[in-house]
Amino acid sequence: MRKDQPIGIFDSGVGGLTVAKAISDLLPHEQLLYVGDTQHMPYGDKSAEHVQGYTKQIVEFFLQQNVKLIIIACNTASALAASYVRSLFWKDVEIIGVIRPVVKTILERHYKKVGVIGTKATIESNIYQRILDETPHTLELIQLATPLLAPMIENGNIDDEIAHAILHQYLSGPLFASCEALVLACTHYPIIKDKIASVFAHPIQLVDNATPMAETVVQYLTEKDLLAETRRAANEFYVTAYTENFERIARLFYRKDIVVNELKLQEII
Repeated sequence: MRKDQPIGIFDSGVGGLTVAKAISDLLPHEQLLYVGDTQHMPYGDKSAEHVQGYTKQIVEFFLQQNVKLIIIACNTASALAASYVRSLFWKDVEIIGVIRPVVKTILERHYKKVGVIGTKATIESNIYQRILDETPHTLELIQLATPLLAPMIENGNIDDEIAHAILHQYLSGPLFASCEALVLACTHYPIIKDKIASVFAHPIQLVDNATPMAETVVQYLTEKDLLAETRRAANEFYVTAYTENFERIARLFYRKDIVVNELKLQEII
């Protein structure tokens, strides 16, 4: 591996841009290659076999682009496919999912009770509890699948009355009333972080994947002596199906026009 090789980041759609932006803020010299699998979004209602198949193809694309590190900026893909693609490509590249860094963060903050919201697949995998239980702890985890949020964000429908009603139905009840923090276990959710926070009547800390993931990338590249010293090229963005919302949010995050390229994946039967 060389310092000037790019970093590959992928998600089912726009959500992973929150992770990409956090990495860019900490590591401005790094070139990022971003893939949003917008054709198959949301991953949260897909089978493990489908998520693994799409993830494998995207990893293979990144290897063709000669990346030095791959970030799975998607909770569902991290839960269902990270171990699978690591088993296939461990000799070729390091692959890091977004879940372990945020679990480490909530343990370091010594919370007593934490809520977790995510896609149906992420919550049903129980991946947050399973990783948490690898370490002695007394933390109570309250989990809730919120499957309507990611498609709503992906489609740009975040300001209407329906979006407001969906958020209140998910979050305003007693389930999270005594939680000190809420983990946004989908990288789409920070895009509506303020709207999520406004639902709660009590102070609650919102913890997303972006900053813990970015800090983990800094640590890994530093330890491996792979930090880029100068910017090699502009970031590149790929989608498997064009959406205006992807381009709009990418421009919002990076504050400049971007070029969105198309990447075709084989369908999983």
